[in-house]
Amino acid sequence: METAIVRLHCRDVKGIVFNVSKFICERNGNIINAEQHAEPISNRFFMRVYFDCSQLNCTRESFQQGLDQLASSFGMQTELSFFDQRKRLAIMVSKYDHCLYDLLLRHRYGEINADIALIVSNHRDLESVAASFKIPFFHVPVTKSNKKEAEIRALDLFAAHHVDFIVLARYMQILSNTFIRRYKNGIINVHHGFLPAFKGAKPYHQAYEYGVKIVGATSHYATEDLDMGPIIEQETMRVDHTHSVEALVAMGRDLERNVLASAVKAHANDCIMVHERRTIVFR
Repeated sequence: METAIVRLHCRDVKGIVFNVSKFICERNGNIINAEQHAEPISNRFFMRVYFDCSQLNCTRESFQQGLDQLASSFGMQTELSFFDQRKRLAIMVSKYDHCLYDLLLRHRYGEINADIALIVSNHRDLESVAASFKIPFFHVPVTKSNKKEAEIRALDLFAAHHVDFIVLARYMQILSNTFIRRYKNGIINVHHGFLPAFKGAKPYHQAYEYGVKIVGATSHYATEDLDMGPIIEQETMRVDHTHSVEALVAMGRDLERNVLASAVKAHANDCIMVHERRTIVFR
C-alpha cells in the first residue's frame, strides 16, 4: 500500500476538515487516519491526514498543485509527504555513546522510518561503532580557531549525502546561527535537563545544587536561542537527597535515549508541526 501524509495549519474556520477530506476523496485517496487540534487562544487549527494514495486518479505533481490551490483558499500552510520517499538523516556525536547506540539499534530493528546517511563527529572515539553498523563516519575536528571551517565541512558532507534532517546525539558543540538556519526545524537536539530549567552546561550538577526532586531530559529543535527551541518530547524521574551527581547522570541516560528516539521517530513520520515556539505532535 502506498501512503502519504498531509499536514496543515491555518486560522480556525468552518469547513476545513470537510474540504480536505473531499479533496482527497475526489482524487481517489482513502483516509486511514486523521487527527486535528484547535488552539483557542491563537485561533489556529492543525491537522494531519494519513491516507492510502495507491489508487490516485492523478499524478503526485497534480495532487500537490491541487493542494496548493486549496491551501490558498483557506490561507493554509501545508506539507505533503509520501512514505516511499524516506528521509535521510545525519547523526552528529562527540564522545558519549549511549544515544548513538540506541538510535543505531532502533534503526536496525526498523523503528525509525528514515535512512541514516552518515555520522559526523569532532572525535574519533566512536568511529568503530559506526563501522560495526556499516554507517559512513567522518571525523571533523573542531577547535576555537577552525569552528567556521568545520561547520562548512559538515554542511558540505550533508549536502553530498542528501541529508534531510540532523540528529545531535550528545554532540558537545554549540552550532552557529548560520548552521542552524540551513536546517530550520530540522535539527533535533537532546538536552540532559528538563527544559526550560537548567539549560546550558552541566544541568545535572545544577539540579543537584538546587536539590530538585524531579530530573528530566528534553528533545527539541535547535534554534539560535541555545536550548530554547520548540520542545518535542520530555521525560522525568523522581530523585531525592540521597542521589549524587554521578547517580543523576547515570539515571538520566535512559531518559536521554528515550526522548531523543521518540523525537526522531516523530519527525521521520511527519507527526510534528511547529508554530511559533510550540510543537503540535500527533502520535
